[in-house]
Amino acid sequence: MRPFNLLFPEVAKNECRIVTPISYDDLPRHTFLFMELYCVEPRCDCRRVIINIMDTELRKQVATINHGFEPPKPPFEDEGQTFLDPLNPQSSMSRALLELFTDIIADDEGYRQRLERHYKMWKSVVDDPSHPDHSKVRTEQHDDPSFKPAFPRQEPIRRDSPKVGSNDLCPCGSGKKFKKCCRQ
Repeated sequence: MRPFNLLFPEVAKNECRIVTPISYDDLPRHTFLFMELYCVEPRCDCRRVIINIMDTELRKQVATINHGFEPPKPPFEDEGQTFLDPLNPQSSMSRALLELFTDIIADDEGYRQRLERHYKMWKSVVDDPSHPDHSKVRTEQHDDPSFKPAFPRQEPIRRDSPKVGSNDLCPCGSGKKFKKCCRQ
């Protein structure tokens, strides 16, 4: 996931969502910036956006929300369409900010359409290696014409020989127990 403003700084500047909540008792009257992040995997159609919420007064990230453009389909229907992202840091304000974001998404059709338009703009760059900005999201280290995943699943490391127990004789041949020899 990379921030939308990496590829489209002017669009992000003009269309970024900034909110100052007034009717949420659990939130301070700070200004919150909703930063969009999108997937960098070619041909992935996850149709999701990650929203990092920044408290502009505290100058720190206070919530990370994962939002899907459609409700999830089986077998993932229990995950929900919008939730606090479990892989990113949260704060004491996260639950209230999730409620705020959910209310905004439910009430603002224009904002929902903007997020989907931003997703399409982003994916058009990620999926096109000839695009001049493609290298900003897909570096030479993980980009190749076959569109392999940036972080391929690796096979687990397998031992050729059995594991040496701490009370076994050391494999170096010293005659001492492993825990008193090479393990130290």
